[in-house]
Amino acid sequence: MWIAVALTAIVSVVVLWVAPRLQPTTGTLVVVAAGRTATTLPSSTLMLRQGDGSWVTVGSVAGSVPAAPDQTQLIASALPVGVYDHVRLGDDTYAVTVDITPGRVAPLLLGIDGGRLVAGAVYAGNDDVNLGLGELSGKFVAMPAFTLVDQAGGPFSLKAIAGKDVVIAAFHTTCHETCPLYTALYLQLAKRVPATVQLVEVTTDPATDTPAVLSQYAKGVGASWTFATGTAAQVASFWKPFGVDLATGDTHTSTLALVDRHGYIRLVYRGVPKVGSDIPPSLVTLLSAQGLAQLASGGDGWGAPDVLQALTTIVGADQSPPTGGGKAPAFTLTSTVGANMSLADFAGKPLVINFWATYCPPCKAEMPLLKTAVPRAGARLLLINEGESSAVASGFLAQIGVDQPSLLDPNLSVGRQYGLSALPMTIFIKPDGTIDRRQIGQLGDRVLEAELSILVTQ
Repeated sequence: MWIAVALTAIVSVVVLWVAPRLQPTTGTLVVVAAGRTATTLPSSTLMLRQGDGSWVTVGSVAGSVPAAPDQTQLIASALPVGVYDHVRLGDDTYAVTVDITPGRVAPLLLGIDGGRLVAGAVYAGNDDVNLGLGELSGKFVAMPAFTLVDQAGGPFSLKAIAGKDVVIAAFHTTCHETCPLYTALYLQLAKRVPATVQLVEVTTDPATDTPAVLSQYAKGVGASWTFATGTAAQVASFWKPFGVDLATGDTHTSTLALVDRHGYIRLVYRGVPKVGSDIPPSLVTLLSAQGLAQLASGGDGWGAPDVLQALTTIVGADQSPPTGGGKAPAFTLTSTVGANMSLADFAGKPLVINFWATYCPPCKAEMPLLKTAVPRAGARLLLINEGESSAVASGFLAQIGVDQPSLLDPNLSVGRQYGLSALPMTIFIKPDGTIDRRQIGQLGDRVLEAELSILVTQ
């Protein structure tokens, strides 16, 4: 009997040893195509680029391509397991992440127009394929092709922003009302947007705003993003889909638009942004009396938190931080009363960390609720201000009646560690130091009560 048991054990070990090696080393890529209108794709070679820079040939594809939301399958091919970062169809190459996993099917949608890839219209994964079919079918308005130049005199076109989510604002350097406020808004966004987001300010006064003028303006305000200009005809054509005319002085349509990584216009803001006190002196001095009044009034009520929240929605769940799981990153920061505090100081107890800023209306709305509900539930509350001074943060807390100090994250490093993409963000941490959940956006009392109930019973 012991021989049978031993043989069984040996067989089990062999099976366990062999099983991982029997896992398939390939996955299946299914490539489909759709167009904005029905079209034809001539015979073209489809390739994917691996992480090491080498290219893998998927195969030759061709045929009739229907108008979305209809689609046609071009090819199904077994590919080596791995993450691929570019797609090439004929002479067109675009960045996209294609994850081939063992024994699974990975869909890839190609948007085709005139026998070629539509700029940016490459969608990988089920969620993005469904999004792509909606975009190609006209659910969203496509950004027309354009030709401009940036502040360095280099080309700036639709192809330059393909694969990126883009925030575009209308401005010109001789505007002394809303334009400096838009630049202040961009300074706030630049600290918080992920690397996949590109910030661009496009002039409405190309006669004045040459590349040299834009370059000088960017240096003067400490801007690291793209400024663009062109001929009068080029700039007028660029702004036409947004209803913005060429203008000089202080008369122009104040506009900010969000364009997704596939080249579709997803959201347009009009009017004056709310930038609060987070505006450098170099921009304040550019404001006219009317501009100062707009700054003091809070503009039209929308600002960086609203844009960041919209970007979070547009970027999608695949690029958002996970809702929970993993060890909470360690940190040590200084508080508004000058004391140093670290995450380790809160070990062993349920903890709620709230990332906030004074210019964020949802932060102001939810903070009194957090201040009362969190301790009442038996957890500890830790406030972390993002990017502002001790005086600004403590003055704000006193104004809204919160008598608790806040930690200061002046360079946003801790926020980035925790996956901050919009404010407010609340992190629920278990007593063992692992993250139970992330909440981006304002918490309501019922949601907070439910999250706290789960947190304190673990």
